[in-house]
Amino acid sequence: MDPIERIIAEQSPDSARHLLVIDDPGLAEAAQEVAGRVSLWCDDCRDADLVAPELLVDSLDEESLAGVDMVWMRLPKALSALDEYAELIAAFADPQVQVIAAARTKNLTRSMNDVLAKHFEGVSASLGKNKCRALRAADAKPKELSWPRERLHPDLGIGVIAHGMVFATNKVDDGTVLLAARCPDLHGEVLVDFGCGSGILATLLARANREAEVHAVDTSWAAVDSTRITAEANGQRVDVHWAEALTGLGDDSVDVVVMNPPFHRGIAKDSEPALEMFAETGRVLRPGGELWCVYNSHLPWKARLNDAVGPTSVETQNPFYTLTRSVAR
Repeated sequence: MDPIERIIAEQSPDSARHLLVIDDPGLAEAAQEVAGRVSLWCDDCRDADLVAPELLVDSLDEESLAGVDMVWMRLPKALSALDEYAELIAAFADPQVQVIAAARTKNLTRSMNDVLAKHFEGVSASLGKNKCRALRAADAKPKELSWPRERLHPDLGIGVIAHGMVFATNKVDDGTVLLAARCPDLHGEVLVDFGCGSGILATLLARANREAEVHAVDTSWAAVDSTRITAEANGQRVDVHWAEALTGLGDDSVDVVVMNPPFHRGIAKDSEPALEMFAETGRVLRPGGELWCVYNSHLPWKARLNDAVGPTSVETQNPFYTLTRSVAR
């Protein structure tokens, strides 16, 4: 276990009837030493692949949380994610549930305590150890569920519905604004929103290509579910896939791909997922097919896109974001 996982286990009571681990497959073995029953929830499909299938739950809801009297959780980066997790636990777990959540001390904020305090009477922090600290929450205060949440965007002509775990939740980040403006003019028989988030781009592509296949792919379950809900709420048909790669799409089978790729995984900076997305896009695009990609302007992605996909031009650029168009070889 890493230091975050160790402090979670050390700050935990000695036993539980049903222990739920959220977003940390590295705690599976330790959890089984503490509880008679262990369940794991992983929002990221790459984490889910590391867990024995019999331990995984496929959603966090009244059924999967029933009887859970302890929760171990690696604190998420986004307060909205923590809010949704805490809301679900307080609403559906055992009323005496205890939550132990931890992170690197440098990544902890007082706001995390405040979010937990919305849903639990008792919230306290452990002493620091190995540059990590745990938060403990108990005495649930069940509330009416507020996630996923909707926000209307009249400028785009759609409403966006998102879970708390989704990047930017139901808002439209500035990079996506640049790419969303181009979606009405992107056409083809098969189009893909790769890293779909809340489904803004997939929904706009589907609206502009009503007879086409539109696919939305993301490693996050919350993103895929948000995309499904957003598309349906706006009367559009989108095929969603909880996956890391475009495994369901054949070579040279796609006309258009759009993406706003990540350069973080959780809190840590990580360029590999974006580079793998570029390679996958190069595989599935037909010759002459297009990748439209928006990214932070400080990143050196133009040369990588040239190599992985094809000739790449800068279509829009400002100090913060760059929008490129790559034409597949």
